This record gives sequence, C-alpha cells and structure tokens, in this order.
Amino acid sequence: MNTNVAPKDIALDNGDLVETVAAYFRSGHWNKVIEVLSITEEPVYHAHAYVETQIHPMSLEEIVKGYFDKIGRPVHRKIEIFTSGQVVDSGSIHGIEPHGMPHFDLLWKYSPTALLAPAKREHNVEYWGKSYMDDFYKKYPFKTELNAEEEAELEAYFETAAFKKYCELNEHPDVVHIHANVETSVHPDLIRAVALKAMAKRGWDVVEAVPVAFQMRGQMHGKVVFIGNTPEKIFDIAWAFNPAVTLIPSTRYWLTTENPTYDARTMHELPLLLKRDPYRLLSLKEIEAVVAAI
Repeated sequence: MNTNVAPKDIALDNGDLVETVAAYFRSGHWNKVIEVLSITEEPVYHAHAYVETQIHPMSLEEIVKGYFDKIGRPVHRKIEIFTSGQVVDSGSIHGIEPHGMPHFDLLWKYSPTALLAPAKREHNVEYWGKSYMDDFYKKYPFKTELNAEEEAELEAYFETAAFKKYCELNEHPDVVHIHANVETSVHPDLIRAVALKAMAKRGWDVVEAVPVAFQMRGQMHGKVVFIGNTPEKIFDIAWAFNPAVTLIPSTRYWLTTENPTYDARTMHELPLLLKRDPYRLLSLKEIEAVVAAI
C-alpha cells in the first residue's frame, strides 16, 4: 500500500532549527506514518517513510527514539543505519521498532533546502500488510505441497556454501544488513519454516519472520524478513520465482555485483555517503529540545 503526503511550509529553515525540525513530527506526513503503524484491521509487516533532510542520520535516529519514548512506545531494538544499495545518494535508518508496532525504515536523501521534509517522490509512505502480500503472492504459481525429493532440495539449500557465507557475513560486526538471494518455485511460507530451523541450528535467536515486498530497479520482488535477537539484526532472504528449481542460490546479480547469492551493506559505506554533503549533527541539548517541542 502506497501513499503520498505533500510537503507544506515546514521545508525551509526559518532560523529556528528546533521548531523547524519539531514541526515535521507534527506534520501530515509523519502523522500518516503513525497512522500506518497503528493499523489494527490486519497485520502490517513493514513500512517505509521517505524524507529529505540536512539532519545527520544519527541525530535523526535519536529524535525518532525520543519521539516514541514520549508517546509511550519506546524503540526496543538496535537501529541500523546504512546506505541504499540502489540510490547512491540515499540511506536508511533501518529497523525502527516502536513497542507494539511493526518495524519501519526512515529513508532519507540530503536536501540543500530542507532541514526535514517529506520526500518529493510518487509514494513517500509505503507499507506491506497481509492483504498486500496475499495479492502479491497470487502472481506466482508457488508449490505449496512438496514431495520427498522437493523437500530434500529445499533443505539442501541451507547446507550450501552460499547460505553458510550469508550466515558468516550476517554474524560479522561490520555487516549491518544482508540479503540472501535465491531462486525458487516454493511458497515463501515453506522457505520461512525451513530457514527458521536452520537458523536455530546455527544458534540464532529469531523472534519474528515476516513476508515483505521491495522495489528493485522499478519492479517489486519478494523477501522473508527475519528479526533477530542473536545476531541483533534484521536480515532477509530475497527470492525470485523460478519454476524450474525448488530452492537454489541466485544465479543473477541483485542489488550489487559483489556476489549474486547475497547483497550486504557494511559499516564502511555510510561515512563515504555522509562526507558528500554538510549534514547537521545536533547536540544532545538540541535533540532534547526538538523532542520537547513536538
């Protein structure tokens, strides 16, 4: 589900940084984000909010956490900040999970004119709930019942060198987010079940695993998103439908050209992005003042 909330007069810095930033968190765009996160009619698995900003993402992260503390829904997981794999001048404050709400990402691009404003794009609030994913899955003739040979092939993927490499990278402290890329004819719910067993066998503590779709080069693709306590990260298995296979490592590249079987975001990429533009790193006093003014 997508929507767009147009920026209004909060985009320009009127000389009062605190009030200008606080005004965004009282704006229609942010209110739409909260509305999406508060949906009770169906499970909401994930959401995106897109902004343009001059505020350093680490400062923006602290303001967001302060906001949710203030409304009684504290963020209870570690947040990851990394660059986009597709858009070279953008990044993500990833895996924001307020208490009792689905996790969401705040995706930003630097703006030369706006301290903090809704992004000027076709859809600047997106979410993926049960009804969306049910409709998305209808596009593919997935196998929902497997014979013994197919079950063995499904389980065999989790013994491959590709999956073991994915696990090693996910456990590395420099890797902040990673996708395993696969080709499959099997319904993602079946992949999810076997993946959880393999992850538990490795000693990972996964607290939730949900279906999500994401856009890559103008097309929507599917993935299963795993929310882990050990490792304390959010990590994915991204799938492309291939009726000729049960489940295999991807044979084509996805977001990057490092390896077709995975895409990883690392700690080393963010400083390179942030050096391009004069982001404003706020003081603790300024952050506290913004939260108080919301």
